Amino acid sequence: MVALVRGGRTLLRTAKGWFLEFRLIPVLLWSYTAVVLGTAIAVSDVGGFDTRWFVVALALGGLIQGWETHAINEIYDWRSGTDQVDGPRALSGGSRVRNFGLLDERGLWLIFAVSSVAIAALTAWVVVARAAWLAILILTGYALGIAYTVPPIATAYRPFAGEWLGGFPGVLLSGLGAYGIQAKSISLVAIVALSAHALVCMGMLMMHHYLDAPMDAAAVPPKRTTVVVVGFPNSKRYAGVMAATAALLYGILGVTTNPAFFLGFALTVPAVWIHLRTNPTNLESVTRNELRIIQLGIAAGLSTAVGLAPILWPMLPLAAFGYLAHLAVVSPPAELGRAWRRAPGRKKRSQKT
Repeated sequence: MVALVRGGRTLLRTAKGWFLEFRLIPVLLWSYTAVVLGTAIAVSDVGGFDTRWFVVALALGGLIQGWETHAINEIYDWRSGTDQVDGPRALSGGSRVRNFGLLDERGLWLIFAVSSVAIAALTAWVVVARAAWLAILILTGYALGIAYTVPPIATAYRPFAGEWLGGFPGVLLSGLGAYGIQAKSISLVAIVALSAHALVCMGMLMMHHYLDAPMDAAAVPPKRTTVVVVGFPNSKRYAGVMAATAALLYGILGVTTNPAFFLGFALTVPAVWIHLRTNPTNLESVTRNELRIIQLGIAAGLSTAVGLAPILWPMLPLAAFGYLAHLAVVSPPAELGRAWRRAPGRKKRSQKT
């Protein structure tokens, strides 16, 4: 917005780099939906809704995942070489800001620094105005974002660790933080529901790594993701089991707590079939099905949230707007053909980054 108002090609390219680095579509599935779902469960439990703290929770989730974690990931994945190969990938392979010359490493460190300062300021406010123990959730999520890619831990470079010591707790903490900032407590229902959503996100992460596998294996150091280590057939089964477990958790909550969770169950069950039928070596199959998994995951979490707390209904059209806005800015590879256009709604998108 600043770039459009002030003009200037360089500023516009930098603004586009910041936008792409945020990686809005993954953020919508992971932290955005987790925060909305956690907030909805809190509203259902305590009967009140504080808009201000909901916005703070959204900001913290977006800053930690969208800029802090993604900027660090971009820096180290570029250094290892896995993102430098501009192969037949659409949704994976980083944000492409380095490939397109929109940002350099210094620009990525600036994103990390600015987001870190903003996270620190918001955390201090939460500690003073809400509850000091919430800082544990926020700072743990922040640390997990760094440990995901930065050596010597680099959980993303180790099989299973990327999912269970990076992605899963990151999503869970984002949603629990949103619950806690509203209710000043944590509930078992929130833990189970957000675990279900985190499992959906982990299934998407597995699919996200399919087309990266050759580049990840050749990186220095090698990025030994679960997909690289266990192979495509086992990865598909692994992702399918995570989606099935997520559906089961939603179903259990629908029976034991609130029928709204059946919405999450109904929208997660198809993900099992999609995971199992995906061709991990085919660009069109992976891209189209990853978008479907993302769409179903967002719909499952947000529809359940609105069922629990109807006051949150505006988050549905806002998510749709953000999803389409990201697709409008990102340029698909030429090899993708009709798959890119059909997945989001059969409309041709020819914008060039």
